Amino acid sequence: MLDYKQIIKRETERCRVTTFPTEDGKSTYPYVILPYESRMTAEFQEAVITGVTDMLKEELKATNSILLPEAKAFLLSPVAREARKDLVLVRKRDYRLPDQIVVQQEKAYKGRSLMYCVGLEKGDYPLILDDIVSSGGTEIAMIQALEAAGFRVAGVGTVYERGEGREVVKKQTGHDVKSLVRLELVNDKPVVPRFYGE
Repeated sequence: MLDYKQIIKRETERCRVTTFPTEDGKSTYPYVILPYESRMTAEFQEAVITGVTDMLKEELKATNSILLPEAKAFLLSPVAREARKDLVLVRKRDYRLPDQIVVQQEKAYKGRSLMYCVGLEKGDYPLILDDIVSSGGTEIAMIQALEAAGFRVAGVGTVYERGEGREVVKKQTGHDVKSLVRLELVNDKPVVPRFYGE
């Protein structure tokens, strides 16, 4: 049996860390370059899909579609295939369609951006999957846009969590975010102190 926790922990804890300036240019923030942005071994890919699918088994039974925001979350598309669910992508491209759902995303250090969804159909009960929740801005924006368009959200899942984003999402939307891996920085190095359910 695949020990997905051991694989994800090993691959995550060897990631590099850099810094980026904040939007106002007055300070910097540490940024972990996760496997989704650099190199994902086949073993890591399988471990993530196994772990996420196991963590979200109840939500996957309830949903009929999986919603992935651009761009790194697209790498979670095998979850939809494994669960035999429709896959709906949320893009940064404005399709200029009158019925598209517009998601106004607020990023912690990058400001505001827009994403667009044209693939949902009436009666869909989408499960939102993303690579990481940190500030909660992406998840909150997606939940609010979907609910404003008349959709019920089946759940929200991420591979990683960093910061207090899960709590912020819960407070602002009432939705729990299930995250497979808790990510922290200790002495400027990535550390995985726990997995979902621990």
